[in-house]
Amino acid sequence: VRESGLDWTIVRPGGLTDDPGTGRVTVGDHVGRGTIPRADVAAVLVAVLEAPSTARTTFELIGGDVPIAEALASLPPGSPV
Repeated sequence: VRESGLDWTIVRPGGLTDDPGTGRVTVGDHVGRGTIPRADVAAVLVAVLEAPSTARTTFELIGGDVPIAEALASLPPGSPV
């Protein structure tokens, strides 16, 4: 994927749960072990599609305290994991 020439984003969620989404996450190169509601993973994937700054990034994702848009905005462009 990385060598394809296409824009891509790789999201590595923690353990998935069926809990209700919170709209709050933790993202980063290495966030440690944790869980995240499936609804929050889906919301992050939608937000990634709407945030060009996440193109060509790879990040880990677990439940947290930061609103999704703010968490994604904190990622450095082209985060190399």
